[in-house]
Amino acid sequence: METHHAVLALVVLVSLVMTVRAVIAGLSGDFGTVGRQVGVGGVIFAFGVALYRNWDSVG
Repeated sequence: METHHAVLALVVLVSLVMTVRAVIAGLSGDFGTVGRQVGVGGVIFAFGVALYRNWDSVG
């Protein structure tokens, strides 16, 4: 597996973990945590996808 594919896989994994945490927090009624998990997870996912798409120009 090439490095940029590994980075994308790691970003997707982290995003999935944060989504699961958001769902669990939502089920328990902790909507502040839901917002935080969705916000941070979205930023990490967007950064990872942008890094993957621009891999050749970055490094």
